[in-house]
Amino acid sequence: MQRCERVYRWVCSQAGTGVTAQEVAEQLGITRANASNDLNALVKASRLVKQGKKPVLFSLGKQNGLSAFAEQNPSLKTSVEQAQAAVLYPAARMHILLSGETGVGKSMFAEFIYRFAKDQGRIREGGILLTFNCADYASNPQLILSQLFGVVAGSYTGATESRAGLVEAADGGILFLDEVHRLPPEAQEMLFTFIDRQVFHRLGETTFSRRADVQLICATTEDIASSLLATFTRRIPMKIYLPSLTERGLEERFTLIQAFLDREARELKRQIEVSKNAIRGLLSYPCVNNIGQLKTDIQLLCAQSYARSLANGDNQLRITSRDLPPYIRDGFYSSKQRSEIWQLMAAHNQRFLVFHENTREFLPRETPLNDLYQLIDTKIADMEKIGLDNDSTIEIVDLAIQDFFAHLAQQNGTGHQQILTLVGSEILTAAKDFLKGASHNVQSPLTNYDSLVAGLALHLHNLVERSRLGRPVVNPKLQDIKAKHPNEYQLAKKQVPWLESALSIKIPESEVGFLTLFLLPQEQEINQKVKVLVVAHGESTATSMAAVANELLENQAVTGFNMPLQLSPKHMLEEVKSYLQQIKRPNILILTDMGSLTNFATELMAVTPYQVRCVDLVSTLHVLEASRKANLGYSLEELVAEMKRISQGGVNQSQLPKTTKKQFIVTACTTGQGSARLIMNLLKNQLNLHEAFVEIRTFQITDEAALQTELQQLKQEGKILAQVSTFPVSGIESPYFSLNQTFDAKSLEKLQAIIDFAYATSLAKSNLAPMIQSLDGEVLLENVLEWILTVERELELNLTPEIKVGLLCHLATRIDQLHEAQQITEPLSQFQNHLEQQVYHALRSLELIYRIQFTEADLAHLLAYLCKKVLV
Repeated sequence: MQRCERVYRWVCSQAGTGVTAQEVAEQLGITRANASNDLNALVKASRLVKQGKKPVLFSLGKQNGLSAFAEQNPSLKTSVEQAQAAVLYPAARMHILLSGETGVGKSMFAEFIYRFAKDQGRIREGGILLTFNCADYASNPQLILSQLFGVVAGSYTGATESRAGLVEAADGGILFLDEVHRLPPEAQEMLFTFIDRQVFHRLGETTFSRRADVQLICATTEDIASSLLATFTRRIPMKIYLPSLTERGLEERFTLIQAFLDREARELKRQIEVSKNAIRGLLSYPCVNNIGQLKTDIQLLCAQSYARSLANGDNQLRITSRDLPPYIRDGFYSSKQRSEIWQLMAAHNQRFLVFHENTREFLPRETPLNDLYQLIDTKIADMEKIGLDNDSTIEIVDLAIQDFFAHLAQQNGTGHQQILTLVGSEILTAAKDFLKGASHNVQSPLTNYDSLVAGLALHLHNLVERSRLGRPVVNPKLQDIKAKHPNEYQLAKKQVPWLESALSIKIPESEVGFLTLFLLPQEQEINQKVKVLVVAHGESTATSMAAVANELLENQAVTGFNMPLQLSPKHMLEEVKSYLQQIKRPNILILTDMGSLTNFATELMAVTPYQVRCVDLVSTLHVLEASRKANLGYSLEELVAEMKRISQGGVNQSQLPKTTKKQFIVTACTTGQGSARLIMNLLKNQLNLHEAFVEIRTFQITDEAALQTELQQLKQEGKILAQVSTFPVSGIESPYFSLNQTFDAKSLEKLQAIIDFAYATSLAKSNLAPMIQSLDGEVLLENVLEWILTVERELELNLTPEIKVGLLCHLATRIDQLHEAQQITEPLSQFQNHLEQQVYHALRSLELIYRIQFTEADLAHLLAYLCKKVLV
């Protein structure tokens, strides 16, 4: 949570009592200067008011629900101002006519107006809000008049007693007339006199002898000019239009979704977890009935989740994209705002957003990824939960740190005034001075300077807070940073003394490592993965295949473009061009079904800077594998080869080639092949290569282009198990070992384990392949092995080689049995825990490839393998 928001919440907790900047500083543990900056910023934003002179007191003042509503819904700012003006108009309140589509919130808006009028003392003591839906009596004008103005006994058949109408009952308050366009002309005319003179008569009376002080709020979904008498609309000067959900934009729709989920969490007294993909679906589908439909749909999803939790006997309420009805789920793939929705959710770095029963009506968004310490703490805690070893945890933390700085590099630069509001002048100045002092000494110029200042200022703010709370600074990559970037590390260390003085804290050595990373040149492009597009003939062919792949892999990596038969290829080409202009991806893979669509790649490359390849092969399997392997970092050319391999091998026989005969360890040095050979000889003496089962190849890194060419040739010969070099070589996805690690016994053990696993799986495949009855044994085993390694990586497991080999044999034989039996059962829908759900979800890819269906017993056996080492 940003510090300014923390200050605001604490002031709110003081029940309207004025507080001083010193009190805020002491309660929240921040400097008085920062407290003063934040409080004045909140006053400028009209969220607080300040009174007095020494001491100056800050408080909520006379803030009302209508103003808070406007803060949460900026598109309604003008509407709110009009409503406030109507209520506060001197002498008598103005009558109001609300217009807008069905479900835009006219009834809710009327309730906000009533609360505002009550807070401002514009409603008589005891004055109430009454609602009347004119459509309920539209076919009976006489009954409408009696409901509004009352009736005298005997005025018409059935009127056995005199009674007051709604106008009398609302005296001193507000009468809300919904669907006012359904009022018959005679009822509108009777309102003329009341609006003009505040007098009326009951049905059956002849004189206007009754009076009432009532403000009318009328609402209609129709065009005002054509559905109401001109003489009636002229008498209502304040006409307020409420925009539709589409007109209000994604930001406000997101706010509404949060508010509705908060409300359901409070009603159910449970926290509700909603996946980011489910939120994206709620943001994108067309809500024909606007906010009313959105609210109802969210209530239904929560009710279904609640029912599942009762049936399962647990307290977990979780909503994922699979729970969305088709009309919501399909909306994402037809939405023209795909990139905006994705960008809006990018600030949320967790898979699920959590809504609690004690959250505010308007749940603030998760804080953008600006707390590196929080990021590391969270990653380490997550890895501990699944029992990952220390080395693997450090690797994952390293990737998280890299993503943090890559994300920082991509930012356009936050305004310094905005950062000043968040962190205060002292920290912002310290960040500027630190980078200014470093810029004269670093080897490469600092890129994207404004973003670096913003990022470093937020980081230093978090450091000060951490120091105040006595929390340690953990940097698992400190030694690696010192080794790889000695010059930048010494430069950061040199500036530590004055930085400690400026911030009045002690900076530990582990923090120096983080400061070093701010002095390194950052890459501007954070996502080099290939983007997959599906373009196919038909009304929903492409989006349906994209939906299956995205749902199975739980991402939105594939985008579908449907091409109805009446649509020309030229029109479709323009649509794809328009989409590519909204995204930043260096490489695009287009999967098409036939005809002129296969020429898209040439056309697109002529007008865009992207590398584009088009493959005229498309099926659900093609899309699924393209998405999965693009996410794993496969290059564009590798993906094209994989797509062709699927078709050559046939859907039932899997997409993978025969088992590679050679296994390699690559060694590389910048100083030439002589050094690499020394490393090779060292490895040969220290490792068991199982009688040349593994071959060590040496390279030099002096010529990057030549190195990449040689590596591509090597990949054609076999599989690279690991790389040992001065730094990671691009194009190799295998585990990396530094030269220093070749002298470390623990690292050598890890490298030996990789070799042993490859050797063990080779033996298992050679012995088990002939026993496979209905499928190509070698292809099946290779496919299952890749599936196991992928699941291990994606679920962040740490399986021993023994478990993986056992799992390989078990799954391969079971798939063979199921394929031969061709037995299909009902799919599972209930799960005991999240891991069980994830594993079953991963099994769906194997089911699609081999056209089989795993049973509940299969899932139990598979979990038995995994849980031996994963669950505590």
